Amino acid sequence: MDNFKDGSKYDTRKAHISEAASELLSESKKLANDIYEDGLDKMSEAQRTAKEYSDELIVKVQKNPLTAVLIAAGVGYILSSLLRK
Repeated sequence: MDNFKDGSKYDTRKAHISEAASELLSESKKLANDIYEDGLDKMSEAQRTAKEYSDELIVKVQKNPLTAVLIAAGVGYILSSLLRK
């Protein structure tokens, strides 16, 4: 067994495994970074969409405040009826 460890084959295999592990680590870091960046992009897009819907809702409420209050009251009544049972 000592002859195997001292041989150049052992060093070659060790270097090959080390290189493969290093490459795997590098690829893993790159993939994790790509996933992180995609997540940030999706989060920004979701925030932008929520802001747009919020702005549209504010405009509709400002144009028709009575309708908005009546809809809110109706939804509240329905929810209270459902949750009471």
